This record gives sequence, structure tokens and C-alpha cells, in this order.
Amino acid sequence: VSIAHSSAETLLRIIDDILEFSKIEAGKVSIEQTPFNLTETVEASVALYSEAASSKGLELMIGFEDTPAWVVGDPHRYQQVLNNLISNALKFTDVGAVQVSVRKVQGETGPGILTEVKDCGIGMSAAQLEELFAPFIQADASYARKFGGTGLGLSICKHLVDLLGGVLYCECELGNCAMLS
Repeated sequence: VSIAHSSAETLLRIIDDILEFSKIEAGKVSIEQTPFNLTETVEASVALYSEAASSKGLELMIGFEDTPAWVVGDPHRYQQVLNNLISNALKFTDVGAVQVSVRKVQGETGPGILTEVKDCGIGMSAAQLEELFAPFIQADASYARKFGGTGLGLSICKHLVDLLGGVLYCECELGNCAMLS
């Protein structure tokens, strides 16, 4: 029963990714502009993955620097991106920690929020980084066998962050990564 349940959850995640990607490609994704509690939203994402981190012997840390408690945006889409970044960081990290940091920054168009997910994972080469946000691409074919997934998660995140008016990028080398948005 446990194997069937796990398999069903995996299939559901794949179907959700494909449907979300299809909505993005069709231009049918709507973005809300509503006040939400940034601190609570980030803390909820971190709490969601605390057990997964603990089961791998990883520390999942959170930090806030000069951030307003409330912001205006789409809390569901923000959390969707953050959840994906935390999940990936935990998936590809075997020892050490994953750090989620949120801080206020001054952008070209005014103040903004920088959300950073840093890990001690396997990292990527420059060639792998070039295709990081391409749909249905994984950095290495062996990752699909070992970790599963469709190669859509980061592509979806990139599109959502673009729709939210932000930028998603990765600073990475083999052995060390940080996803920023």
C-alpha cells in the first residue's frame, strides 16, 4: 500500500507539472496582486520540508533581513516557486544544510524582495547551467533515474517568476548552488 501511495503521489506531481506547463504555454496563468504575510508564507514552506530535511540528516535554515512582514503579490505562486526550489535543494543535497534567506533589496524599478535558496548539493557545470530552465531537461540523464521528475519544475518556476515581475537565476559551480529570485 505504501508503494502504491508513493507511486500515486509521484504521478500526481508529474500530471500537475504538465498541466501547469500547458497553462503557462497557453498564456492562461493568472497572477494575483493581494497583500500577504511574507514571513508566514516563507515559514510555511520551510515547515513543509522540515521533516524531509531531518530524515536526510540535513539542517533546513531560514533567515530574514530587513523584510517587511506584509507584501503585495501572489502568495500562491510565490510559495509554489519557493517550494520547488527548497524541494530541489533537498533532493540534490546529501550532507550539510539548505538555507532559505529573504531580504529587502533595491531594484531598478524600486524596492523588492530577494529570496535565496542555498544548498551544499552536487552543483552543476557551466554547460548544465545553460539549460537549467529549459523544459523537459535534466542536468544529467542519471538524475532522472535517481531522483525522478519531469524536468519541468524549474522551467515552470522561471515562467512564474517572470510573470510575477521578478528574475530567477542560479549561481552555481560543481559542489555548490544558490537559486535566487
